[in-house]
Amino acid sequence: MIISWSMLIFQNNFSFNMILLNKLNNYITMIMMIIMILIIYLNMFIFFNKFNNKMMIENNKMEIIWTIIPLLIIILIIFPSIKILYLNNEFKINILSIKIISNQWFWYYEYLNFNNKFNSYMMYNKNFNFNLIETDNNMIIPFNMSIQLILTSMDVIHSWSIPSMNIKIDTIPNQLNNQIFKTNKPGLI
Repeated sequence: MIISWSMLIFQNNFSFNMILLNKLNNYITMIMMIIMILIIYLNMFIFFNKFNNKMMIENNKMEIIWTIIPLLIIILIIFPSIKILYLNNEFKINILSIKIISNQWFWYYEYLNFNNKFNSYMMYNKNFNFNLIETDNNMIIPFNMSIQLILTSMDVIHSWSIPSMNIKIDTIPNQLNNQIFKTNKPGLI
């Protein structure tokens, strides 16, 4: 699936990490929907209740429940997200290293394992379908192999990303940023 305006879902997954993030997003959405349905139900129950005394001055039992339930919900969200965070930064073997240097109007790519270098310039698109996204030379990466990106900038801060693989790295002058990823599907990303 290609990027489009007002897109409400993720792109097609091209990495294992993006599959896990998609599952985490569905999991958190399910928890939020359960909470919203519960709140709507309780509000309707209170609104249509025929009891006259609706004032509660103090109720320790309710306060304990109001404290423990959000804590449990946060714990239910924290553990899967920490697992995904650590899986994303896990060191992998069989690494192909690619050095990427950003310049104001182009990207410089260097495959360190193969001594291959090229520049990639933005393509001018008259119909503005993928304005500022498409380039004349695409970075080619092997399927099912760990890739290490080493990024920096020559002039100003730039942003390098592959949304369908959950990769977005800011390139900053005089600073090296590092990212390791692996594709699980072949294709033009």
